[in-house]
Amino acid sequence: MIKVVGLFKKKDGISAEEFRDYYENHHGPLFNEYLKLPGVKRYTRRYLRPIAPPITGEVRHSGFDVIMEVWCDEHWYKSFFVDQPPAEFRAMIAEDEAKLFDRDQMSMYTVDECDTDLSTL
Repeated sequence: MIKVVGLFKKKDGISAEEFRDYYENHHGPLFNEYLKLPGVKRYTRRYLRPIAPPITGEVRHSGFDVIMEVWCDEHWYKSFFVDQPPAEFRAMIAEDEAKLFDRDQMSMYTVDECDTDLSTL
């Protein structure tokens, strides 16, 4: 299983509520034809709200507004991220991203996870 994480910053001038509404109701559904293909196990968006950590008490913003996560098998990962969808789909997505995101601040990663078995602590 491969986990892909995207860190995205909203475009200036868009409220957090407008950003989330557009992402959930317009941008995200643009990917539905790919997300319903075999090989995708899970797709989430995690909207970030900065809080003060208990040690410093200082609220700081990372600059990112949402974490996008998709869990997929190796075949789907290769077909979408390596071989890539058709150029017309990529162009449509880029045009829509420009309405929503600060595209210069978009980052994507594969993730190696390390879980702690809390029952052993």
